[in-house]
Amino acid sequence: MRFLPILAAVVAVAACSHSAPPARTTPSPQAAPPPLSPAQNTARNTLLSADSALSTAANSSLHDALAAGAADSIVMLMPALPRIAGRADVLAAIDSLNAVTNRTMSWRAIRAELSADGTRGYTYGYGRRVALTDTLTSVAPIQYLSFWQRDTTGWKLEAWMVSAGGPDAPSTAPLACAHPGPPEYSSRNDADAIATARSTDLDFSARSVKAGAGAAFAQYAAPDGASIGTGETEITCGRDAVAQALQSIGPGVLTWEPVVADAAPSGDLAFTSGDAIIHGEHGLAYSKYLTIWKRSANGSWYFVADGGNSAPPPAAP
Repeated sequence: MRFLPILAAVVAVAACSHSAPPARTTPSPQAAPPPLSPAQNTARNTLLSADSALSTAANSSLHDALAAGAADSIVMLMPALPRIAGRADVLAAIDSLNAVTNRTMSWRAIRAELSADGTRGYTYGYGRRVALTDTLTSVAPIQYLSFWQRDTTGWKLEAWMVSAGGPDAPSTAPLACAHPGPPEYSSRNDADAIATARSTDLDFSARSVKAGAGAAFAQYAAPDGASIGTGETEITCGRDAVAQALQSIGPGVLTWEPVVADAAPSGDLAFTSGDAIIHGEHGLAYSKYLTIWKRSANGSWYFVADGGNSAPPPAAP
């Protein structure tokens, strides 16, 4: 989640004067989504294979894995670092970290979903980070969230968030997030999808300022929405569980703004990534986030996955 690693610093303050977003129709909870078709299952398996192959490569060399498996426009969110965009800058950041301590990672997906046109997808799950020095090996659990784009050469990693996890992570997704259904949005060519996903993310933030984080996440989470990177053993799954975890975060505490976004041409799957500010009792704290959006049959965007980690303060002008 975009701010839970520094949640202890947060207290409620007076509400700001942001206006509430337009009314939205909240979809009903879905206990058992319809099954994917054989073709959809086959396409989903190609994404799972790409995710697994990237993990295998990253277990040997994180640099080499991203050099081969990342899109030119990749956005990387690592704890305590600023958001890094562009494959060359991402590789430079990895090399800088490895100059001090050699880092490798491995992971396994517990959920994967594709856009209707098969050009975008996301995965999330559990893994571990291994840091090696001449005298010490350190192993830490992680959770991750990835957004993928597919080109003529296959799947490429377009956005990647890694955050702290908990030990003894389960081998499968919690029931509330286990089985994504097929795409519902019927458009096959939506040139406005990126703009509307950005606009929804801004409305989401305005709702947090106006009514508090719990109310905002309850309104904008999909029934099977998930929060990744909270530091807990399990990923938080399901709209009710996600919203309940944030009920104590009052109006005016948490605000954010998207900086980069992308969407499938079919207009049903998108991501936004940006910067968040937490107005705490002792001043401001900062984080960065990655949110995956799915468009429902009613045309509204709801997030199916949201993750984040800490960020340094912005540079002085």
